[in-house]
Amino acid sequence: MTMVAGRYIVKNGNEPTSGNITEEKESELEEFIDYAKLVMGTLGHKVFEKLADMKVKSETQETPDTDELLLYLKRNSGKSGILIEAKCKQTNEGFVVLKGSHIETIDSNSIPPAIKVSREKARIDENGILQEDVLFRSPSYAAAFVVGGHANGLKQWKTEDGKTLRDLESNE
Repeated sequence: MTMVAGRYIVKNGNEPTSGNITEEKESELEEFIDYAKLVMGTLGHKVFEKLADMKVKSETQETPDTDELLLYLKRNSGKSGILIEAKCKQTNEGFVVLKGSHIETIDSNSIPPAIKVSREKARIDENGILQEDVLFRSPSYAAAFVVGGHANGLKQWKTEDGKTLRDLESNE
């Protein structure tokens, strides 16, 4: 069984064969894996969980899930002349810039060093499309990652109806 959480790079790429085990033994091994997940989660290590699971919003759900708020950043770039369109999900761990977001391809001279490193490590194709989810602790770092320079995440990230993150936080 292969799990893809997208959080860490696995150095051992060997895929073991399942071998000849009984159904009873397989059940015991699955239970062991469940316990391992429970212990790791309890210790605060979310190694088996994806950064952001995209859930389809049901029609019966009237209020948005406040644990995972979907935010948007859209603006024309002055550096490259392209349209920057990114999605970000606010989770209980921070702000996840979602795979498929179109980000600025050119770094500004004043880009924070930590953001520059994050942009270098992230998988971004030649068109500026993000190929993986990337987690940040603050909305400003997430916005800076998208625009390639300093940004105020409280003003840049907006809901679908145009409310800024700052407006949402001031209403709480």
